[in-house]
Amino acid sequence: MSLSDSEVEFEIGHVLLIDIVGYSKLLIEEQKERIKRLTDIVLATNPVREATDEKLVRLPTGDGMALVFRRSPEEPAHCALEIAQALRNEPELRVRMGIHSGPVSELTDVSGRPNIAGAGINMAQRVMDSGDAGHILVSKRVADDLENYRQWHSLLHELGECEVKHGVRVSLVNLYTADAGNPEVPAKFHHAGRERACAEDGFWVAVRPLKAAGTNADVGALAEGLTDAIVTGLSRFSYLKVIARSSALRYANEGVDVRLVGKELGTRYVMEGNLRVVGARLRLAVQLVDTVSGAHFWAENYERHFNAEALFELQDDLVPRIVATIADPVGVLPRSIGAILRSKPTDQLTASEAVLRYFGYFDRATPKEHAIAREALERAVAGSPNETNCWAVLAMVYRDEHTHRFNLRPDPIGRAFAAAQRALESGPASHLAHFALACALFFRGEIAAFRDAAERAITLNPMDSSTLAYLGTLMLHESADGDWDRGCALVARARELNPHHPGWYWFAAYWDAYRKREYRAALQVALKINMPGDYYVPAVIAAAYAQLGQLDAARPAVQQLLAIKPDFVESARADSEKWFGPCDLVEHFLDGLRKAGLDVPVQSS
Repeated sequence: MSLSDSEVEFEIGHVLLIDIVGYSKLLIEEQKERIKRLTDIVLATNPVREATDEKLVRLPTGDGMALVFRRSPEEPAHCALEIAQALRNEPELRVRMGIHSGPVSELTDVSGRPNIAGAGINMAQRVMDSGDAGHILVSKRVADDLENYRQWHSLLHELGECEVKHGVRVSLVNLYTADAGNPEVPAKFHHAGRERACAEDGFWVAVRPLKAAGTNADVGALAEGLTDAIVTGLSRFSYLKVIARSSALRYANEGVDVRLVGKELGTRYVMEGNLRVVGARLRLAVQLVDTVSGAHFWAENYERHFNAEALFELQDDLVPRIVATIADPVGVLPRSIGAILRSKPTDQLTASEAVLRYFGYFDRATPKEHAIAREALERAVAGSPNETNCWAVLAMVYRDEHTHRFNLRPDPIGRAFAAAQRALESGPASHLAHFALACALFFRGEIAAFRDAAERAITLNPMDSSTLAYLGTLMLHESADGDWDRGCALVARARELNPHHPGWYWFAAYWDAYRKREYRAALQVALKINMPGDYYVPAVIAAAYAQLGQLDAARPAVQQLLAIKPDFVESARADSEKWFGPCDLVEHFLDGLRKAGLDVPVQSS
């Protein structure tokens, strides 16, 4: 039988809530050890030592504790500062604190132990939850009381309003001194400001916490780890705008409509999913939703053997595949966004939109699409000269002038090299900038420098299948012998990461088989290269058929080749040597074309 409202006695309590950040991720022994260290620090503070049992209620909260003082809001403030000063010598003990004054009431819980409840406790919890490690956050009510005293006035730093649980908004103040507290603005305030700008700033993506079916703690831990790692992986792609995980946490409930998530966070795309384990089998189902229409435009199931002792291995296997398929330049997100931006005039594209518009060019590698991409990017760098991604992608557009002879202007590789250098100046940690530089160096013939830049680009973002595939393909051609093992391994990895990859990811496997004179294998690979309109596809098919002696089968490929590129015979050697340089493989390939019926000139001695 519970007490009626009239029997509950409330008084004003000055509440200090304390918790250990990241407590749930610690091992049981670590949890116990850190709670003990925190308790020792709290008990050593003057406000706690001096308070009698009647003037102070001390309650454990699992990952921290609640202290309810009875006399003045100065008591929890003094206590918090003393705790923060002591924690300077405890770097592993990451703690946040929240202070609020409000009605509280003592009661006895179901185990017969004394407890305390009331609006004062609830609001103190919300205040504390708004902070990060090191923060001492104070409700505006408490700050208004404290700032009347000279000793507190200079230590209180107003943060403004923040939305907390159930949509409640609270005004918060940050309490810190030169040697206690955290002067940084809490991440929640950064995220709130960023989220308000999302709707006005293009295509954002959020990841709702993955759901784990059942009560298996290991599956729950895997779901949490996958969510964190996916957010981190998506953030490696600087052209995507990713909502922080902490902002998406409040939408973990399965019943929340993704369109509401999109509206409140200002995000166009939401990724969600769930994990189920049956016996030793794990199934992870993930999907990407357009919050404007509510439509699922990508979904995938991943099935793996589940081993609770190998959660990190499972995470390392799944995350790169999910992230690459969604985020890399040929992934579903850039393709979707690029398709949306196709109808927008180039003079109305923002700098970030010009980059995303370029990724749509991958699906339509034509002179017309190349010209549109170049115009948009040149306009973007003129207006925003420090945009790393714009300079990096513009370098790739200039590179394609050289490799594909699209809209050719003087010195395309010189311009590609200069644009890549500008990208590196503004973004030295950008994998796209290092990728652009590596490509320019390769076509300049600076192979040692190419390898350094290529390996740096791969290290910075090993989840970008496009970078792996292109640089791996170049490694096959970097010298007379080439680094075939490294190059083929990189391209094979790229195909694993993104199963929706474009057809050119197969060229490396084709050349590897063709150089070994394994023509049937080369033909099987060539027939997988689905790139309508690309003249090199029928060229490699024709050469493979001809080397197999199947001239009737080679003839339609030759006809298709000449229909796309009537001057191919004249340019065949030069086009091949752009990639390989003069070498035996080029002569071998041209021999296949001659057998297919093309009168390619023999190199003069």
